[in-house]
Amino acid sequence: MNSHQKQQEEDQILLAHVRDLCKRNAWRSFTGFLDMRQYTMLKQYLAQAYSSDCYCFSGGYPAAERGILCIHAQDCPPAEEDFPFVCLTIRFRKEDKLTHRDVLGSFMSQQIQRDRIGDILVAPGKIQCFVMDQIAPVLLSIRKIGRIGVQITDQEKFSGAYTQNMQEIAGVVSSTRLDAVLKIALKIRRQACVGLILAGKVMCNYQEVTKPDLLVQAGDVFSVRGYGKFRLDAVGAPTQKNRLHIVIQKYL
Repeated sequence: MNSHQKQQEEDQILLAHVRDLCKRNAWRSFTGFLDMRQYTMLKQYLAQAYSSDCYCFSGGYPAAERGILCIHAQDCPPAEEDFPFVCLTIRFRKEDKLTHRDVLGSFMSQQIQRDRIGDILVAPGKIQCFVMDQIAPVLLSIRKIGRIGVQITDQEKFSGAYTQNMQEIAGVVSSTRLDAVLKIALKIRRQACVGLILAGKVMCNYQEVTKPDLLVQAGDVFSVRGYGKFRLDAVGAPTQKNRLHIVIQKYL
C-alpha cells in the first residue's frame, strides 16, 4: 500500500468515526486533533448531512492549523474551555535552538499518537503547544528535548505572539493555472508540476486536486508533498504582453 492509499484508508476510518459520533446523538463528542485537510473533508460531509449549527472546530487560537472537531447538540455549543486540550509552555535558554521537529519527535517518542498533539509554535527561548489534556502529565515530566534542558508548564496562558516565517517567491506567468503557479513556487519544469498534480500529490485549500488547469487566485493555499506549503499572495494586473506578475509566500 502506497502513502496515498494509506491516507485514503485513514480518511475513511476517520469519516466513519465521525458518522458514528453523529449517530450517537450525544450531548458533546470530540475528535482528536485534525489537520486542515481532514477538517475540510469532514466539514463538507457535515454541512451536507447535518445542520451547520451542530459542529465547531478549535485549536486554541484563531489561526490554528490543527484543531479538534466537536459534534454537539444544536443548542449547546461548547465554550473554548470545554475543548479537551491544554496549552503547554516549554522554556529553555535563548542561546539554545529547538525546532518544531525537535518537539514533535520528543513528544511522539513517549508513544503518543500524532492526533494527540496540536499546533507547536516556536519563539526564541520559548515554545507553546496544544495537546490533549489526558497526555499532558506525561509531557510535563520531560526535562530534556534532545540535549537541551527544558522546563514545561501548563500554568502559562497562550500568548498569541507568534508569526509564521515566510519566504517570498516572485515570478511571471501567462495565467494562474495551478501548474504554472507551481512552476514558480517549486522552481521545477512545468511538466514535472503536471506530474505531481496528476499523481495526487498537490492540495489546494486543503483538498486534493488533479487538474493542472485549475485556476487559483490570491489567498489560495496549496501544498505539495515533499516540497512544502505555499500561499498565492498577490496577482498583478496583466502586462502589455498579457502576462501576470505573481507573488507566492512559502511557509518555513
